[in-house]
Amino acid sequence: MDASAIVSGIAILSFAVLLFSASVSDILSFTVPNRLCLAIGLLYPAYVLSAPEPVAWLMSFSIATGLLALGFLLFSFRICGGGDAKLFAAAALWAGPDMVLPYTVLTTLAGGVIVAFLWLHHRISRAPVPSMIFQVGSDPDFGSQPMPYGAAIGVGGLYVAFTLLRLN
Repeated sequence: MDASAIVSGIAILSFAVLLFSASVSDILSFTVPNRLCLAIGLLYPAYVLSAPEPVAWLMSFSIATGLLALGFLLFSFRICGGGDAKLFAAAALWAGPDMVLPYTVLTTLAGGVIVAFLWLHHRISRAPVPSMIFQVGSDPDFGSQPMPYGAAIGVGGLYVAFTLLRLN
């Protein structure tokens, strides 16, 4: 194993650790620290320069920039959090054009599972009797509940990290 493969592997593992840290932070405090998103982005050039195969870094940067702009638009309409937008774009940088679609799909599926669990927890905690948990009707309070979407982004991002490790 040569030095560049070691550097590449360390960069990928560091990316995974930073993603995991951001996910845990979002679960515990509903906050994704800017320093983690920044570290994920700043670590990317080390991977690009040491990767065993050429990396489409310019296309990756373009995709991440576009997703960051979309994330800020969604944030301005209060559809997602600012930290989630930054984390999604930072991880998309690593996904690049080859993995951005599976990364997005896995993140979306993980987000759906998290929402289902949060909804069920919300219904159980508010139901006066167990038979009312699945009662049909609107639940206006649920829509205002915070969601740790950074955890879903972490699932998609860890897929990217482990795929990159396998290719390394």
